[in-house]
Amino acid sequence: MLDWLDTHSGSVLAAATFVLVGVTTYYAWATRALVRETHTTLQAAARATLQQRMDRISEICIRHPTLFSLLDDTTATGEEQDGRFHIANMFLGVLEEAHMQYRIERSMSAEDWSAWAATADLFLYKHFIKVYWQRVSRTFEPGFQRFVNERLAAVDTR
Repeated sequence: MLDWLDTHSGSVLAAATFVLVGVTTYYAWATRALVRETHTTLQAAARATLQQRMDRISEICIRHPTLFSLLDDTTATGEEQDGRFHIANMFLGVLEEAHMQYRIERSMSAEDWSAWAATADLFLYKHFIKVYWQRVSRTFEPGFQRFVNERLAAVDTR
């Protein structure tokens, strides 16, 4: 038996290497599929979390029907500590998270982001949001600051 192994050791080694390559290829393929599935699941969870946070803002606005229209109050200074302050803070936090998912983490598609940008336009152009942003913008991530500042500058040139 040992003589046979000595004589055929090269062939046995080649066969063993071939089997190991096959097993490694299978595990790489299975792992890649698992990573893809996990990534999809994480994206869905992140999307659902953002949507839940937006739904919470909508619930508050439904419960207090005048709150959203108060964001258009041209006498607001942005320093009021009423419901507008809380809604503005909540919305900007949700929008910043969406921005980070799209620009930094790359976990949001361009289609999803375009919907978030359109939603941002509904809020950002409200007078209270604009004056509040001037006061708090430095507390947000720099890329998000640029996004909001560019959106606000675009509306000022219309």
